[in-house]
Amino acid sequence: MPKQMGDGVLNSLTPALDLAMRGGDNPDQEINELEKRIAQGALQRFEMNPVFTDKGLRWTYYWTHFNVFWMSKDPKIIDLLYTKAPYPQYIEVETTTACNLKCRICEHTYWDEPNVHMTFPQFKHIVDQFPSLKWIGMTGIGEAWTNPEFERMLRYVKGKGIYVELYDSFFYTDDEKARLQVKLGVEKIFVSLDAATKETYESIRVGSNWDLVTGNIVKLDKWKKRLHKYFPELCFHFIVTNDNIHEMVDYLDMIRELGVDVHFVQFTRMLHDFPEVKDQFVEIPEDIKEAVLKRGQELGIQVGWNATVPQHKPPASTCLAWWMPFVFVDGTVIPCCALNEQNDRRWQRGTSLGNIFEKPFREIWWGPEYTEMRRALHAGEFPRNCDRCPIYEVDE
Repeated sequence: MPKQMGDGVLNSLTPALDLAMRGGDNPDQEINELEKRIAQGALQRFEMNPVFTDKGLRWTYYWTHFNVFWMSKDPKIIDLLYTKAPYPQYIEVETTTACNLKCRICEHTYWDEPNVHMTFPQFKHIVDQFPSLKWIGMTGIGEAWTNPEFERMLRYVKGKGIYVELYDSFFYTDDEKARLQVKLGVEKIFVSLDAATKETYESIRVGSNWDLVTGNIVKLDKWKKRLHKYFPELCFHFIVTNDNIHEMVDYLDMIRELGVDVHFVQFTRMLHDFPEVKDQFVEIPEDIKEAVLKRGQELGIQVGWNATVPQHKPPASTCLAWWMPFVFVDGTVIPCCALNEQNDRRWQRGTSLGNIFEKPFREIWWGPEYTEMRRALHAGEFPRNCDRCPIYEVDE
């Protein structure tokens, strides 16, 4: 068994340690050499950082792998993924489309889709098709905790040591669910909270309750401290609209007053301006961005901007979002999550890459739709699947 931090004996990547982290060689020599270097970096983190030591050697490798590959700006990695198209190791799965809220900025409020819970056997059928899965997002256009089998799903992926990321309104995350997520070691939770005041929040997230939600956030933080756990990292997520843009700076002060440990705060422009929310869509002016960053520095809160915020978009040929497919509750596979929130699932299904409940994902991945999509993006073009992308633009 590997020694713990401080023993000073894990400074070289032995075959046994490499196997413990990677589970074996990658059949592609170029990717295999890169993953070996990633494993060496993971080993160093495992030795030096108690957060990684507590999580374990393989988990540390998963974390390092994700942070090297996902949305990399390194031209060599971008070209490697396009030319080799290795089987995905990160996915997003929509576990339900049920939600009792009527948020004014969400497509769920306006669409005619049925409320459907994914079953545990369906979820397992998806996860088991990704033998090297390292990261999973388990949130779609619905409230995950309304699914009675969501806890079982969480336990399944955490039993495999997979990194879990969630977006949560904290409307349903009561004391019991908060404790469970800390005990299971869920890694990251984005708190979907789009206002600094009760009045603005409840006018946007219709049907929610400011006091209940903020109280539930505090409960999770208290469980972390009571159990002496670093995870889940709490990240606050603020979708900017015409109704709340004036509260962006005050939002940081509100978070500080909650007294919770915050990993970072992310501000996001709305993904799409479909007709029902067009009056809410707004770009974030530079002076407000500067004021938010300044206040964040004063408070010691890290501030980040989602990929939708910059008005000058990067070229399509640098996109790697397709390496994290998004699976609808009905099994439909789309390239990534950025195509959600346009209130047009009919178009999304019509331009989808296949259905994982009807065909094995390996056949979808190597099929003509995915192959053509990757070719087009690599050439700096927009394939039909990505025609409405809000993040990238066609290469000049």
